[in-house]
Amino acid sequence: MLIERGFSVVGLDAGYFPDNCFYREDMWQSRQRMVRLIRKDIRDANAEDLRNCDAVVDFAGLANDPSADLDPNWTQEINHLASSRLAQLAKKNNVESYVFSSSCSVYGARGDSLLTEHSDVEPVSVYARAKVAAEQNILPLADRTFFPTVLRNATAFGASPRMRFDLVINNLAGYGHTTGVVKVLSDGTAWRPNVHIEDIARAAVACLESPHDEVSGQVFNVGIDSENYRVSELSAMVSETLGGCRVETATNPAPDPRSYRVAFRKISNLKAFTPIWNIRKGIRELKIAFEKNGLTYETFQSPEYHNVRLLKKLIASGQLDKTLRFRQ
Repeated sequence: MLIERGFSVVGLDAGYFPDNCFYREDMWQSRQRMVRLIRKDIRDANAEDLRNCDAVVDFAGLANDPSADLDPNWTQEINHLASSRLAQLAKKNNVESYVFSSSCSVYGARGDSLLTEHSDVEPVSVYARAKVAAEQNILPLADRTFFPTVLRNATAFGASPRMRFDLVINNLAGYGHTTGVVKVLSDGTAWRPNVHIEDIARAAVACLESPHDEVSGQVFNVGIDSENYRVSELSAMVSETLGGCRVETATNPAPDPRSYRVAFRKISNLKAFTPIWNIRKGIRELKIAFEKNGLTYETFQSPEYHNVRLLKKLIASGQLDKTLRFRQ
């Protein structure tokens, strides 16, 4: 999206995830060649990496609760301290805009209440607490020359060349397609707002293209009001869209400690942001991608498409050291 809008893009990535993707796209491959990539851990980013950059879009981090729970110290270092340090480094080196990817999981377990950006945060996981701490360090950096913005994204879903099957809708659809059973791993009662990954990208782009006074120092929940559903409702939608797969709830499941309904009116008022996806459309997209690329149960369960499984694999094989960096 940034390239389409004429941005010159530099990527900085630790390189945990392999180049072999679930599927390939000619357009995706050509765009990859247009992006300069720095293979580096965010904890090791320096001023040279920011040379000639006008903006930083920070999506780095150990993503999702199981990955964050591997070692709380890693999560603290990467998701909190490294992002906070990079924002300070960006400000010092004359970068104007800093867009930080946070999460609606910072709201915790809130039942049926509809939460806005002004609602109290009550994080219940290591991952969410690290995001809150980073927000609290980054937002106060705002001044007349530095313009940070925090995006609290709803739960992501959608097809992508490097699929993630550890996201709730993607996971439900993957089970349904490969086994004929939509498997719910909790009791299904938790509320979860959802947003397509492309619309998360649109929100980040919108922050870069909006006037600074509309986004600087601001927090935006990223999603669509109509896309708040209980997990049980999501499973029913997946079953229907995939053609009537049976829904199966885990035996004696524990309730999900995260449950939150979120309002997205504030970002809907941002003129530069126009989301185009909803859940049913996204499930149809997944179905097409699975059928076109022959998704099997073996591929669905592969560590390459589940963050915590891949990290454990890299650790067990000795490729990552005790700091979660690649061995030289």
